[in-house]
Amino acid sequence: MLSADGSLWGAGVLVAPAGAGLHVLTCAHVVLSALGAPEEWIPGRAGDDDLAPGPGEQLVVDLPGRGWSALADVVPGAWSPPPPLDGPQAGAAMADRADFGVLALGSDALALPHGAGPLPLADRVPQDERRVAIVGYPRGASAGLIATARVTGRGGPCPEWIQLDSVRTTGAPVERGFSGAAVWDPAERRVVGLVTAALTDRAAKVAWMLPITTAARWWPPLAGAVRAPAAARCTPPSIEEQYELADALLDVPQIGHDGGRLLRAQLPAAVRRHAPDHPWPRQQLQGLVQTCVDRRGGCAALRTAVLGLGGEGARSVADAVAVLDRICCAADQASGSTDDAG
Repeated sequence: MLSADGSLWGAGVLVAPAGAGLHVLTCAHVVLSALGAPEEWIPGRAGDDDLAPGPGEQLVVDLPGRGWSALADVVPGAWSPPPPLDGPQAGAAMADRADFGVLALGSDALALPHGAGPLPLADRVPQDERRVAIVGYPRGASAGLIATARVTGRGGPCPEWIQLDSVRTTGAPVERGFSGAAVWDPAERRVVGLVTAALTDRAAKVAWMLPITTAARWWPPLAGAVRAPAAARCTPPSIEEQYELADALLDVPQIGHDGGRLLRAQLPAAVRRHAPDHPWPRQQLQGLVQTCVDRRGGCAALRTAVLGLGGEGARSVADAVAVLDRICCAADQASGSTDDAG
C-alpha cells in the first residue's frame, strides 16, 4: 500500500467478492498513514480512533516487482477505526475498534499479471496453536520478508483480535510494515486474517490479527469470497512443501543440532542409503525428505524416527509431525518406487 508520493505504508489482501469487483482489505491505520495523518499521530493512540478518510481519498496498490500498480478508492462504510494501543479507558467498548478498511480498484486498472490474483479466504477462525505464515514489508525490505507465527488465542487491544506468537528465535518478526498483510494458513491453504498490530517490544515477538470471519461482518460483501477449505490433497509434496518440512525438522533440537544426520541414521537402511549427504543442514534435510517421499514406506519411517528422537510431548516435534502428516498423506502410495531389500 503506497501513498501518492510512492511511500510504502503497509500491506493488503486482494479479494474479489461475487459481483463486487476487485478490492483490497487492509488496516484503517495503514490507510490513514498513507493519506498523510500527522507524523506525531500514533496508530491506535487513545483519542485518534474517530479519524476516518474523507470522500474521494485514494491510495496506490502495488504488486512488488511485478510491474503493476493501480489507484484504489476508500470504500465508504467499510471501516472500523483502530483501538487505542496504549490502553482503553475503563469500561470502554472496543469490539467496534477493529482497525479495518477496504479499498476498491478502479475499473481502469490494468489486468493483473499472470499468476497474480485474489487469495482464497477461510470460513473459520484458526485453531489455537495453528502455525501460519505472513509476508510483510518492513523498512529496508521493500521486496518483502516472511515471518512465521503460531495462533495463540483471542486477546489484545480489541476483543475481536487473535494473538500471534513468533515460532522462531531468529528470522523476521511481525513489526511495522506488516500491517494489513495476509495471515496464511498452509494447512487450510486459506487467508485466515489480517495483521493489525504488534508489541513495540520486539523481543516479545507478539502480534495480533483480525480474522477474515470478523472482517466479513464489517464489510458484508466479503462473505461472498469466503470458501470452505478444499479436500485434503493426497499428492506427492512439492519442493516448497519439502522445504517446509525440512524447516520444521530443523526446529526440533534433537534433529537440528547436527543438521539431521542422527535422524538419517535412524531410518531403515533401504531408505537411508538413498539419502544424499549435504554439508548444509537445510539441504541435507530436504534431501532426506525427498528420499522418504520417493521410497515406499519412507514417510512412515520418517515419522517414527522423528517421534523416537524428539519425543511425542515436545511442541516442535508435534509441529514437524503435523507438517509431515499433511504433505505425505499419500506420498507412499503415489510414488512408483519400491524399497530395495536389505
